[in-house]
Amino acid sequence: MHFIPTTPEEEIQLLKGAGVAAFSDLIETIPKKLRLDYDLGLGDPLSEMEIEKELQELSISNEPGNYCFAGGGIYDHYIPKVVDFISGRSEFYTAYTPYQAEVSQGTLQYLYEFQTMICELSGMDIANASLYDGASAVAEACLLAHSVSRSNIILYSGSLHPNYIHVVRSYLTGQDMKLVEIPEIDGMTDLNCLNSYTDNIAALIIQSPNRNGLIENWMESKKKMLDPNALLIAVSDPFALSVLKSPGECGADIYVGEGQTIGNQMNYGGPLLGLMAVKDKYKRRIPGRIIGKTIDKNNRDGFVLTLQTREQHIRREKATSNICTNQGLLALRATIYLSLMGAQGMPYFAKICYQKARFAAKGVSELENYTLPYSNEFLMEFVVKTTHSANDVVHYCAAKGITIMTVQSDRSNSLLLIAVTEKRTFDEINYLIKCLREFS
Repeated sequence: MHFIPTTPEEEIQLLKGAGVAAFSDLIETIPKKLRLDYDLGLGDPLSEMEIEKELQELSISNEPGNYCFAGGGIYDHYIPKVVDFISGRSEFYTAYTPYQAEVSQGTLQYLYEFQTMICELSGMDIANASLYDGASAVAEACLLAHSVSRSNIILYSGSLHPNYIHVVRSYLTGQDMKLVEIPEIDGMTDLNCLNSYTDNIAALIIQSPNRNGLIENWMESKKKMLDPNALLIAVSDPFALSVLKSPGECGADIYVGEGQTIGNQMNYGGPLLGLMAVKDKYKRRIPGRIIGKTIDKNNRDGFVLTLQTREQHIRREKATSNICTNQGLLALRATIYLSLMGAQGMPYFAKICYQKARFAAKGVSELENYTLPYSNEFLMEFVVKTTHSANDVVHYCAAKGITIMTVQSDRSNSLLLIAVTEKRTFDEINYLIKCLREFS
């Protein structure tokens, strides 16, 4: 078992339980000549993340570092080791779909807890037990909106992640539905354009923070939708929701997002974790599996699959989706992570990301040939415009052990995308700035 340190308060309780007043009393039987009376030279106490960082630096002291400032939907957040430890237990790691509730109570319970925490983050009434990834979740939200309104036009912001748009187009191929882009201006959705669309609108998709890292206004988006039957689909990173006003508070009807940031590694781009939550009135239209809590004949809590509108369980023509499974292991990791972080932990780390991103943005913007083309309304990711070839800058930084990205769909080859998570130290940020300066 891993050593788990105790707090000073817990130490007092332990000593009291052992019947001694101090730790020295506990080891009184050990001769003094066998006790160390000097400093071991270990330095000040460090957190788990800081210890791992120090060990990594020692292990690669003779090699160049590799610092990830890449973003674009997948981020290098710190994951406590207990997430790996618990999710790696055989009863979780080898579990499959929990169709038999009587033998799957553990799996069903953690998925129920997962749904509960996603509802708390999103401000919605009911969540499913995950989908394949954020992109497919957006596409499923479009199908849900169409089934509710029976309208055929899906409006989407030009600042929506390009990969999401590609997947939505693929999903809607062959269906009587039309995708219409709302242009962006200065990196944000041009909400004034919504006045041009008055009827037959199934949904409007707004991502915040958007693909440029900027925070959009869901509440204003809802107000400017002239079709009363249109649904607002809010797309967001759950990590960001710990400090932003929730989609539910802003009037969104559906929340979808990518859950990689809550307890899951980057995994070279996958597998990922799709999140989805809706208002109560749409609960019978939400796709995927939903776990419900009930009471058995002996008045004990029990967990079951419920509201199963999947094609495996009802007539195919009545199904809301052909989604028949979920990313269970990744949902488990998210559940463990969210339980560890709690209502205080996630905002704490999100604010660290914010502060470090501001520090990085200020340093980069002061360099010659680098500017910030958009506003400063970002959380941990921002766009940088350079007079150089953005691709050349990315390759140069990669040779120096730094990973950054270009902005997708940028034909000018002048935009860089930089994400700063809590894992990036100020020394690493200064090293990034140094490399950009050297390229200049």
